[in-house]
Amino acid sequence: MSTVRLPLREGAWWLHPAWTAMLATVPGLLAVWLIGDDSFREWWRTPKIFDDGKALIVMAFIGVFVMGCMLPSLARTVRATDVSVTVRQRRILLLAGRAAAALTLVGYAAWMASAVSSGLSFADLAEVFSLSPGSADAVKSDLATIGGVTTLTQLGPLAVVCLFLDRRLGGGRHTAMFAVLIGLTLARVVLNSERLALMELALPILAMVSTLRPGDGRRHYRWLWAALPLLAPFALVTLFGTFEYVRSWSHYSSIVQIDYSEFVLRRLTGYYATAYNNSAIVVDHVGPGLAWPYYTVGFLWNFPGLSAVLTPESVLGFDPAQVWPGLLRRLGNPEYNNTGGVLAPLADYGLVGGLVFWAAVGLAVGVCYRWMRSGEMRGLVLYPVLYVGLVDLVRYFYWGEGRAFPTLAGAVLLALLVHRRRAPGGTA
Repeated sequence: MSTVRLPLREGAWWLHPAWTAMLATVPGLLAVWLIGDDSFREWWRTPKIFDDGKALIVMAFIGVFVMGCMLPSLARTVRATDVSVTVRQRRILLLAGRAAAALTLVGYAAWMASAVSSGLSFADLAEVFSLSPGSADAVKSDLATIGGVTTLTQLGPLAVVCLFLDRRLGGGRHTAMFAVLIGLTLARVVLNSERLALMELALPILAMVSTLRPGDGRRHYRWLWAALPLLAPFALVTLFGTFEYVRSWSHYSSIVQIDYSEFVLRRLTGYYATAYNNSAIVVDHVGPGLAWPYYTVGFLWNFPGLSAVLTPESVLGFDPAQVWPGLLRRLGNPEYNNTGGVLAPLADYGLVGGLVFWAAVGLAVGVCYRWMRSGEMRGLVLYPVLYVGLVDLVRYFYWGEGRAFPTLAGAVLLALLVHRRRAPGGTA
């Protein structure tokens, strides 16, 4: 059976889940640990709940996760220098990419139709893109989602993964589809204040570009990829500041007595520091050790059809989502409403259960990374979409969210399909 070989890139050490997890969680942990209660109240209008005990638990959770990620990398294996892809695998990838892209467009079309029927007009859109104060909030109220339909927009990351791989394999360039998906995502970021939607598209591309070298013989600068994390803080601040200008500066510019650069830095730090702080509120006032997992399996509680039968009230005796706004008003700041991701298993399973949970998740993610670095197609399909959850571990447990379910479920199914079509004597 004829195959195509893609060379693997060297140098991107930070792509390993253990390194990514530490780079994503430690800076925020240091911020919430070192910033005092007075600054919390002044900068983010919330008391500091996070204490040394919670910090030690966070470090323990990060530690067992990192150890779980490292275990698969310790196994003896022949390090692959390329990925071998069969004709059948290429066909499956292309078909899956086109199907995911088409369903994504259907989801966006349904979402826009729903918004128009709710009163959204071109004049409203023009006000948002002209940076008119308060226009973004007004438009956001019209963008109501349709359960099970607008969720299709979440297949966009899977479409990008498949079409990017097909492009690297010498198939179509898919330039028009990439442009449409990126354009719709940027509009979503501005209109619906969903920066996460941009991360869901950009991070899988970053993971694949950092793993696969172009097959055209271009020179590979290993040192450049190794140094890429040095640029990450500047990229994060720039992107955050760009979209925050539309999202909140029009409101705060007349209230705060600081310039925009300081405002951006305080607000960006606040998203991560208050996420840790909010997770402490969740653990102290909702968990730990709920009768049934809630924060790590959020997709189950909102799954179409199942959510009508399996309700938090019937299983837990209360709905944490209904309790949370009141807790925020009393102990936090409703403007910073992320419940946190690292301590989510503590609320669901208790301390011992949380340690076991993070070790198991780390092992699973580490296995997917090893598959990718070993030149297996299933790893190239799975790890780039898992990478989104790694980067945003602090703010919430992304892998358990309803928005992540379509992409992750599709990636698992696709990984099974492409793995079964192995080249004789080789890897998928």
